[in-house]
Amino acid sequence: MTRKHLPYNVNMREYLAMRKVRVYPKSIRSYKGLISDELYSELIELAKPLKGARILHINSTSNGGGVAEILRSEVPLLHDLGLDVSWQVIEAGKEFFDITKGMHNALQGNGKIVLNSESRKLYERVNAYNAHLLKAKKEQWDFVFFHDPQPLAIPHFYDGKDFNAIWRCHIHVSPNNKAVWDYLKRFLDEYDAGIFSLKEFIPGDLPIKKRFVIPPAIDPLTPKNKKMDELRARKIVEKLGVDTRRPLVTQVSRFDLWKDPLGVIKAYIITKKRIPELQLALVGSAASDDPEGMAIYRQLKDYVKTEKDIKILKDLTEEQVNAFQTISQIILQKSIKEGFGLTVSEAMFKETPVIGGNVGGIRLQIVDGKNGCLVDSPMECAKRMAMILEDTHLRLKMGRAGKQIVSKYFLTPRLIRDELMLMSKFPAKKENIAKINVLF
Repeated sequence: MTRKHLPYNVNMREYLAMRKVRVYPKSIRSYKGLISDELYSELIELAKPLKGARILHINSTSNGGGVAEILRSEVPLLHDLGLDVSWQVIEAGKEFFDITKGMHNALQGNGKIVLNSESRKLYERVNAYNAHLLKAKKEQWDFVFFHDPQPLAIPHFYDGKDFNAIWRCHIHVSPNNKAVWDYLKRFLDEYDAGIFSLKEFIPGDLPIKKRFVIPPAIDPLTPKNKKMDELRARKIVEKLGVDTRRPLVTQVSRFDLWKDPLGVIKAYIITKKRIPELQLALVGSAASDDPEGMAIYRQLKDYVKTEKDIKILKDLTEEQVNAFQTISQIILQKSIKEGFGLTVSEAMFKETPVIGGNVGGIRLQIVDGKNGCLVDSPMECAKRMAMILEDTHLRLKMGRAGKQIVSKYFLTPRLIRDELMLMSKFPAKKENIAKINVLF
């Protein structure tokens, strides 16, 4: 694709300056008791040759969704290891995010999504404008990570690219919408590497030669994932209208049709016929780059308005989410498509068994029958729910197995190790490296 430069429309006031996200310091030493000594030593050694390297992460929201959660922990930890790391968010209006949500849905398999010429022009104009803003800062970077479709085209419009551009795709990429993929992949020629959560997500015609498989991970030291006393968790959940003396199953996720909330409700209704005292909570959020979220939330509220034992809750604090994941007998993640599903690891780390959709990154985390169950339908989900709820020994055994798997494979330090290994394969631009204080 020949590089072209779009005019920067002076009326684009709705597209504000690219915004830097503030993060709070973290120390890698705090994780020593949670990870192996071998992994800790590996992190220290891998970071040494990269000290002072300048790294920028760009995504589309600082709150809501897994990418923001990952970056909020990863950025300060990389800085603590001696790298000079920044996180910036592109700014855009609702029309742009309507378009990129459509791209997200198309990449995950919705073959009905069509990008008309006006949508393409707006998408390119916003990316060109943000490329202009990034260039105007006159900062030098060794590595720039662009997360998902929203900022994907920035390198294409960035004059004289002098950094290693890395596309971090968190989406369950499907070949079902070739037209949208063919449009987006034209912008990938400028990239030096691509990162995917699973090998099966890498498109066969990806124009990026260097491909890496790096699954996401959770931070065990955030308020959402720190161990919570069960009595405290019960008090928190009771204040939200749940009877903690009765069994509870919960799904924690964005309000998104790919998470199959209606399928969850159907599975619950089937199970409740067998276990009448059962309660269900759908705990969700709506990120600023996901315009569909609030509409789906309202639809769900209307759908269950006569069901007194179903709670639809939004925008809870991290501690409230932790409480639900701690005291629920089962956590559900019955996704139809899923790039990874951080909530699966979050629940398993709290020794709560998970029933998940038999798709994408959920399959990477759940060993069916050992630390949870993989299901393909509401009926199958209902059968597995009843099985686990009626067998306390099995539920506790699955919970312990889940924590072991997450502790070994899906904590933030492992993710950082993998990305340090990736960056070590590229030459940093030595003239860009500045001396900075190492915090450990």
